[in-house]
Amino acid sequence: MPLLISALRPIPRALLRELKSLELRGVRSREAAKRVLSVLVAVAAATFLDLDDLSWAAFSGYMVMRGSAAETFLRGLMRIAGTAGGALLGLVLAPNAAGDPLLLMIFLFFVSWIGTFQSLTTSYSYAWLFFGLTSGMVITEALASPDLVVHFAATRVAEITVGTCAGLVVASLFSETPGRTQQPAYGMRWCGRPRDALDQDWLREHWPLFEHSTRAALAVALLPIVWRWFSIEDFSQTAITSYVVMIVPGAAVGEHRYATIYERIAHRTLGCLLGSGAALVSIGFFGTGLPVTILTLAAGVWVGHHIQTGQQISYLGVQFTLGLLITLVQGPAPITDITPGLERLLGIAIGSAMLCLMILVWPLTEDKGPDATSP
Repeated sequence: MPLLISALRPIPRALLRELKSLELRGVRSREAAKRVLSVLVAVAAATFLDLDDLSWAAFSGYMVMRGSAAETFLRGLMRIAGTAGGALLGLVLAPNAAGDPLLLMIFLFFVSWIGTFQSLTTSYSYAWLFFGLTSGMVITEALASPDLVVHFAATRVAEITVGTCAGLVVASLFSETPGRTQQPAYGMRWCGRPRDALDQDWLREHWPLFEHSTRAALAVALLPIVWRWFSIEDFSQTAITSYVVMIVPGAAVGEHRYATIYERIAHRTLGCLLGSGAALVSIGFFGTGLPVTILTLAAGVWVGHHIQTGQQISYLGVQFTLGLLITLVQGPAPITDITPGLERLLGIAIGSAMLCLMILVWPLTEDKGPDATSP
């Protein structure tokens, strides 16, 4: 895959440049400190509430943070709304998916397609991203632990809410920092009415997004075959990777700029590998004591945000932080076993590999869609 190789080639030099640009003062350092504080508050709150997976609260506290409390509130509200809506849909579909692998695959395709397409075409893409993500996770939980689906869904909503509230509290403590305003893809408020799909002009305009969403949904829907084949017990990261990596700017899909997809695959895989590796090195050399863990967490988040706010490998910075958190912050008790972190990292690698395989089978082409015969 030439595009994948091209996406990997500039990473080492760009990463070295970003590490050399680390600074203890200035806007970037101040914003990084806000993320560190938000993550620590989220982990502390989730620990106090005895939630199952602290990494989701921690990463929510990191990701919702924006330059002002108002921006943070809006982003956090979409994250919570999408998670709650996805959890509800997942609970509705999960009972039927638990004992029927074919229905499981159909449901995974359905929720992944809706989440991907809506993320590409609406002003509320962040909410739709978590709608598809959470519903898929709840459905797959029915395969792993049918009796714990309700608990899993409720806990996931609680973890996201706690992390979001932590980010909002921290954001309110700081003065507003000017940030870049992102324009919604295609300037739409909703994906369209069902009858719009019968309109040839509407369908022609959105055909690249239909293809892109279908490719992403198939990559997720076929994962149960991989899980059964390799006897994988932790499903979440494989499905998350295959789904999230395909959430790219709608304009990039419409203009066939597919290098963005390969770039996200490379950045997610390598970023999580580096972040997880940093956490494992810290555990190996310094142990899992509370002071060391806090220092490692703070330093890792601070570095990750500096990389994220750089010029060339920002998505790698996000994934570096994610890899660090899912390895270093696992459950309500101190880390006693690094196996869960390694399993999550393996899941990310398998999800990326599945997506690459799907692209090999169904290449990223520049087809014109339903009216391909027209000049």
